[in-house]
Amino acid sequence: MNRTTRLNAAFNPSSVAIAGVGPVTAGKWYLDSLLSSGFKGPIYPIHPNGGEASGLKVYASIRDIPGLVDYVICCIPARLVPQLIRDCAEKGVKVVSLFTSGFSETGTDEGKRLEAKIVRLAGAGGTRLIGPNCMGVYSPSSGLSFVSDFPREAGGVALVCQSGGNTIYFVRLAAERGIRFSKVISYGNACDVNESDMFEYLAEDAETDLVAAYIEGVKDGGRFLRTLAGLASRKPVMVLKGGSTGLGARTAASHSGSLSGSDAVWTSLLQQNGVIRVHTLEELVDMVVTFRFLRLPRGRRIAMVGGGGGASVLATDACAASGFALPAIPPALAERIRGFLDSDAGLILTNPIELNMFPEVTYNIARNFIAGEMFDLMLANCVFGQHPWPVFDIWSDLFCDTILKVHHETDKPAAVVLDSDLSNQEGHFAALRQRYCAAGLPVYYSTANACKAVDRFIGYHKRAGGPKQTE
Repeated sequence: MNRTTRLNAAFNPSSVAIAGVGPVTAGKWYLDSLLSSGFKGPIYPIHPNGGEASGLKVYASIRDIPGLVDYVICCIPARLVPQLIRDCAEKGVKVVSLFTSGFSETGTDEGKRLEAKIVRLAGAGGTRLIGPNCMGVYSPSSGLSFVSDFPREAGGVALVCQSGGNTIYFVRLAAERGIRFSKVISYGNACDVNESDMFEYLAEDAETDLVAAYIEGVKDGGRFLRTLAGLASRKPVMVLKGGSTGLGARTAASHSGSLSGSDAVWTSLLQQNGVIRVHTLEELVDMVVTFRFLRLPRGRRIAMVGGGGGASVLATDACAASGFALPAIPPALAERIRGFLDSDAGLILTNPIELNMFPEVTYNIARNFIAGEMFDLMLANCVFGQHPWPVFDIWSDLFCDTILKVHHETDKPAAVVLDSDLSNQEGHFAALRQRYCAAGLPVYYSTANACKAVDRFIGYHKRAGGPKQTE
């Protein structure tokens, strides 16, 4: 079994042990997350005092566990880790994930020596190490998770993330917009398992259709380029580079012990390998949402519905800034739309077009408007806060009904903007988002974000010479 194949034990373990399960510890948190996520194999809590935790027997040492152990989660003090690694080698453990910190990321000679020591011990025993200073693995198909509220359903998106906090934030942001994951790894200091290992693994993983990555730095540039190129030649890849400024690079070094490298070099190498570069976690989520849910538009001509006068002006500016056009409504189409109205008072037949009519009228207008041959993409712009609340709640629900009906009846690519910073509408906002996501529509939180993501999406396929199937 080669080193990359051995990683399969981290994503599909037959059994898991957790070292450091006390009453109020990170180990107990991992244990409860595994139990609530539905992991089906044996789970072995470990603590020198023994006892019981969450209804399971606690073992004093991994050596005392009667069965085989594939994967170990380490939540014990750094000074105790070398002995745990020796015990894991003796037990035949394939992978150890180290939540424990206090190694090279401290910048101290002692931390670096301790990290080098556990790498030597693990290598001698044939055990792979994830971390230190990381959250580890989330693999929903196996019921393996380090956070109890992550989705239990699997999907086709993989995340390779050097930061534990960013991993949790990204998964939650993406999940609320309908994204489901195949494999997620937070790998921290990358003392052993690193982004190159993951790129090799995911290139061959049949459950993964596209890969998102947050990377602070790499330690083997040549291998990184080879594995990135291999992965990007087979699946869409999008990367957020942390530490792109001087101050950010300094923070990355103290966070995960990474060497960040020149930002200009990163931009160049990602472009050369057909990788989409983004600059925020929100942009990374936008790109994943776009690839998963948007059909490739044949061009850049947008039919925009919804919004209001001022909101439509700003949305039009955002479209133009990303290279999109909003063609005028041809006279013949305008005449057809007028045929659905008893009166056209209050309705300006322009693109964008407002939809503030009764449901049947709104549907007929939208259906004919969006189906026009001069348009390549429908953008539904639902802006919160422009109506009195009771009126808006009614309008936004009816607007959603119309958009979903039109979406199901046409093959026109469609995207939805839900634009709100109003905290008193979070409940209704979430309910609308859930309806759109359940229908398979990409949802964005501003027109500018939507246009930026779709622009990158179209550019990616243009460079690649055609769409790569992601579903």
